[in-house]
Amino acid sequence: MVVIDAHCHLSRYAGTKPASILLDGMDGAGIDMSVVFGDNKFVAESAEKYPDRLIPFFYFNPKYEEALLPELERHAKELGWKGVKVGHENALAPAMYSMMEIAEKYDLLFVIHSGPSYKYHPMIIGDLASSFPKVKTVILHIGGGMSLDVELVSANVAEKNPNIYLETSYAHPYAIRQAVERIGADRVMYGSDASNGGYDNYYIRPGAYQEVHMDTVRLMGLPKEQEEMILGGTIAQILGVDPR
Repeated sequence: MVVIDAHCHLSRYAGTKPASILLDGMDGAGIDMSVVFGDNKFVAESAEKYPDRLIPFFYFNPKYEEALLPELERHAKELGWKGVKVGHENALAPAMYSMMEIAEKYDLLFVIHSGPSYKYHPMIIGDLASSFPKVKTVILHIGGGMSLDVELVSANVAEKNPNIYLETSYAHPYAIRQAVERIGADRVMYGSDASNGGYDNYYIRPGAYQEVHMDTVRLMGLPKEQEEMILGGTIAQILGVDPR
C-alpha cells in the first residue's frame, strides 16, 4: 500500500525551512509521496531534488492571470506537472475559467481551498466544476475544516458532480464517513495541509502532525480496502502513481 498526502505546501516565506523538513515529517508518518504546491519555483527545485517523493502542482492565483496562465500551460506541457492548485481566492473569478480550460486540455487535477466563505464555498466550487465536467476537481478540507455543516454540503455537491473529489485535512470524522458512504472511498483522499514551515512546526516529533490527520481516517474503523483508498489509492489512481 502506498500512502500519499494530497495536500502539502512548500514556500520560501519568512520562517520556513528547507524542503527536507517536509520529508522528515513524511518519513516520521510513513508517507511515501506528497503532492506539493505554493512557491512554483521552489516547488520545481524541490521536486527535481526529490522526484520519488514529491509530486509538483502549479499554484495559480487568478489575480495574476496574464503571467500565470502561460506559465501553467508551460508547466503542464513541458514539465509534465500533473495538477493545479488555487488557494483562498474567488472560485468564480473570470480567470478561473481560462485556467480550467488549460486543466481540461492537459488532464490536470484541479485542487482548491474551500470553506464557509462565499469566495470558495463548496457550492461555488460545484458550480465551477459542473461547467468543466472533464476536469477532476478536489475540494480541500471537504469544504470546511471549521464548519461541519459546510463539510456535509460538500458531499451533496460531490453527489451531483461525479468529477468532484473530497480531501480530508481538518475535516470532521463524521463528514469523512458521510462522504465515503455517499460517493465512495475512491473519491475521497487523505491530506494533511503540512508544509516546510507551518502548523507542523508546533509538534515535537517529525510526522506527528501528519499522523493526526491520518488518525482521523484510521479511527473511523472503515474496511481496510476503503481506508487504503483514502490514504493513497484514490490519488494514486488519478495521477497514475504505481501503488506497489
